[in-house]
Amino acid sequence: MKLSSGYQAFWEAAHKNYPDQTRPGGLLDQGGMFEAMSSVVNADHSDRFAKLSDRGWKSTIYPWTFPNSSTKVGALALTYKGLINIKSPFDLALYARLIWELQPRTIIELGSFQGGSALWFADQMSMLCENVGEVHSFDLHINCIHQDAKHPHLTFHEADLLNVDTLDKEFLAGLPHPWLVIDDAHVQVFSIFAYLNQFIISGDYYVIEDVTLDATKDIIAGLQLVEQSGFLVDTYYTDAFGANLTCAPNAWLRKS
Repeated sequence: MKLSSGYQAFWEAAHKNYPDQTRPGGLLDQGGMFEAMSSVVNADHSDRFAKLSDRGWKSTIYPWTFPNSSTKVGALALTYKGLINIKSPFDLALYARLIWELQPRTIIELGSFQGGSALWFADQMSMLCENVGEVHSFDLHINCIHQDAKHPHLTFHEADLLNVDTLDKEFLAGLPHPWLVIDDAHVQVFSIFAYLNQFIISGDYYVIEDVTLDATKDIIAGLQLVEQSGFLVDTYYTDAFGANLTCAPNAWLRKS
């Protein structure tokens, strides 16, 4: 599988060229490190994709504790090229990996803020995708977008996410797949999901940030709608650093 190809190539080369060093105690054994790495990197396991209803809500740690570890630099660390980019380091690593694996032709971001995260997504797509697609970021407060949030594959759109009808159906229907949708707007989350779902096809991803951290009755009901719509949790991303150690617990979702 694409995600495990680098590990497999290294292990095959090591066994072929340095068999003595891959045995227990060898320089390339590293105390069984590669066996442990294999269990994490190898994404071929049959239970990678799970139903929401089969998942618990326990998280290894709360990912937003990291900015408070230093009162001097914690908040300032949430930037990209000088622009505000409110993403945890765990999720930045996960998004980069997913962009490389999925090779999305369209990234849809709901909630632009200053434009730092959209710029980051556009840069990552340019570096990691063989056929570079487009990033489309939607927000009501379009005048807050910084003038430096510019990229040839990035477009900002003014839209009131409290009113899904401001999202142009004809425009959305013409966007190429695969899609990666990131909802970081925290507004009408499941109404927007239901609206966008009519354009989503098998293999597309939908990530809901922060909202599912609460796991209220309304959130759980919304996630039941997500499951009924044919989405599965990709546990490779929710659990890569520990159980639900992400700002989107149980919400790295793939359309089956």
